[in-house]
Amino acid sequence: MPRFFVSVPILGEEEIRISGREARHMRRVLRLKVGDRVDIFDGTGKEYHGQITHQHHQNVTVRIVETTSPDQESPLTLVMGQSLIKGDKMDFVIQKATEMGVSTIIPFVSSRSVTRVDPGNIEQRLNRWRAIAVESSKQCGRLIPLNIGTILGFDEALGRAPLSTRRIILCERATYRLKSLFREIDRSSRSSQSFYFIVGPEGGFTEDEVKKAEKAEFTPVSLGSRILRAETAGLSFVSILQYEWGDMG
Repeated sequence: MPRFFVSVPILGEEEIRISGREARHMRRVLRLKVGDRVDIFDGTGKEYHGQITHQHHQNVTVRIVETTSPDQESPLTLVMGQSLIKGDKMDFVIQKATEMGVSTIIPFVSSRSVTRVDPGNIEQRLNRWRAIAVESSKQCGRLIPLNIGTILGFDEALGRAPLSTRRIILCERATYRLKSLFREIDRSSRSSQSFYFIVGPEGGFTEDEVKKAEKAEFTPVSLGSRILRAETAGLSFVSILQYEWGDMG
């Protein structure tokens, strides 16, 4: 069944009016008609099953038939700091991170970031990424879209880690391996595990950045002997975490 997102909580309404991009998608792309069934989510963890009752050239009215609260979110809190990467690779990371259950992505600029964002275009770029996260949530069945923070500098990104979060910097030069990390984690508390990990750009992190991260209590962790692409490393780490302590596998 087609799924649509509304950014304002529904709060028990019997009918809702959908406008903007989602209404245009309903009418012009999917060509839905009065009487067709749709699913709607509003970012609160609930899903609303409804039926189209009225169409206008600017909006669509949906009557709510049933409200459910399926458990679609990962038991892990996964915050991914991703250094800006080239072209549509950032779009790819956001899309796949949504599918894999990441809670938040914090984009940041590091020393070797090839991509730089004009300050005047930051909001446009963020809106694009947030739209990608919503579209990916619609496809994969998530009820709470991936949260995307504003673009930060490297030092600011380090400072966003809560004290109770396990902090990791992915670094191909690290001698500390995943198996060693996993041995330290208490499996009895897997349901409450929280990770904040940062991923470098195409050229990786500089030695100075790794030292700064260590001072901020980040553990440098290697994913193995092969060097992974910037758009692959973080997603690989997420899949492993979800398999070991999350809801995959």
